[in-house]
Amino acid sequence: MKRILIALTAVVCAVMFARSADAQSFPSRPVKLAVPFPAGGGTDLLARLVAEALTKKWGQPVIVENLSGAASGNVGASEVARAAPDGYTLMLSPPGPIAMNKLLYKNMPFDSSAWVPISVVASVPYVLAVRNGLGVTDVKGLIEKAKADAKITYASPGAGTVGHLAAKQFEMMAGIKLTTVPYRGLALALKDIVGGHVDLIFDTAGTSLPLHQTKQVSIIATGSPERWPGLPDVPTIAEAGLTGFRAVTWYAIVAPPATPPAIADKISKDVAEIVHDPATADAIRSKLQMDPIGSTSAEAAKLFADETKLWAKVIRDADVSLD
Repeated sequence: MKRILIALTAVVCAVMFARSADAQSFPSRPVKLAVPFPAGGGTDLLARLVAEALTKKWGQPVIVENLSGAASGNVGASEVARAAPDGYTLMLSPPGPIAMNKLLYKNMPFDSSAWVPISVVASVPYVLAVRNGLGVTDVKGLIEKAKADAKITYASPGAGTVGHLAAKQFEMMAGIKLTTVPYRGLALALKDIVGGHVDLIFDTAGTSLPLHQTKQVSIIATGSPERWPGLPDVPTIAEAGLTGFRAVTWYAIVAPPATPPAIADKISKDVAEIVHDPATADAIRSKLQMDPIGSTSAEAAKLFADETKLWAKVIRDADVSLD
């Protein structure tokens, strides 16, 4: 028995040493950074910025690959989930495929709870933007108007999106009912807000900020826990009395299930380092209107759990389902 224990200990030590050596030499070949959405969007642009910085740091190409196929991101994410857990295939994604879609779809093509968290790269709050001429300048006035007029409309950029769920959260916390105007995507929704055809929208700060600055719409509140640096004079929805309201989108890197901790930790530290680099951080802020984060893997895991809990309650209470 003693000899068997000694032999098993030796095997375990050899495996641990081999994994440590693999992590130290990682990467020794090109790395794929998958984006489960089409090229050109905010997620894709952030991924390319991160890939460029990691390529310089690692001395190996980091190639962005767009794996689109469904608005939910599930098709591309399922391909990443099936990839070899060796660190050479990663995914950069907003909350959907990581923490939210499992709450909306009964039949998921992968187990999103099995992702290996790497880092939350950046985030951006959602904002409450209203059309010109609506006659409200703050959240309190909007709630009062909605209670007096049942025909206040909001543009939903897609069922199950953060913008859609933020509106549902707002309705329930404010005790009002808004009329949903569904759209296939954000571009048409914003066009109708600017045109005065729909009353309001919950949209990312980066997208609505230029419209606010040119006075095509009015941002009356943000969905972040604290005031957003990009709009320091605009209060949060929580400040208006809806305590606990939160609507923030974030972009995180995850690895396929069973990726060894040593490799995941190495990637996480390197990602945090490049995101915290002043040049990269400034590019994330100035080019993408996002807030750089560069979290640890443990911090990423906590955010995933917290966001899942938040949106699970909204989805349950609002009875939202996409199946």
